Amino acid sequence: MIDPNRPVVALTFDDGPSIHTSRILDILQLHGGRVSFFVKGNRVEEHKSKILRASNMGCEIICHAWDHPDLTTLSKRAIKKQLYDTIAAIAKATGKVSLMFRPPYGYIDEKVTKVALKLGLAMVNWSVDPRDWESLDTEAVHSYIVREIKDGDIVLCHDIYETTARAMCRLIPELIAERCQLVTVSELLRYKYGTIEPGRLYEC
Repeated sequence: MIDPNRPVVALTFDDGPSIHTSRILDILQLHGGRVSFFVKGNRVEEHKSKILRASNMGCEIICHAWDHPDLTTLSKRAIKKQLYDTIAAIAKATGKVSLMFRPPYGYIDEKVTKVALKLGLAMVNWSVDPRDWESLDTEAVHSYIVREIKDGDIVLCHDIYETTARAMCRLIPELIAERCQLVTVSELLRYKYGTIEPGRLYEC
């Protein structure tokens, strides 16, 4: 249950899982909070134990397409396969069906939106982007998020980078100490909007 008197944030991690995902889960297990992982379908089988651990901890495992293409360049049939195959892999690993996805690069168009609506999926982007893929600098990632983050934000990160995992080892305990609630994307969106609508893009 989200406390309306305390700030709430959704930390999200794209492109994994990876060897660095466990470090993020370790710090969450130690300090509390939940996050959302937008996973690539072609990485699910290899990292199934990490995905199951995250799911059992209350974190959310969400589709990020099978192998990270720009969905706007694909046919409707190919878009559907990218999403459906990833959702099926997540369901096989966790027993839970993802009803959202994050389009790779954040790119959507009318075609992608129509496929999302047909599949009953909401689309989720972000409101804070520290560009951790660009700097690969722990201090830069940490300081950017601390400077920009506010109540109700969705933060974009990537759990494929060691520098990002190290930044989370500082950031997560700091946010918890400041009484910030770290919740999943679904929890945040339902808190803000009441329901999550298929075919709608959420960026907070």
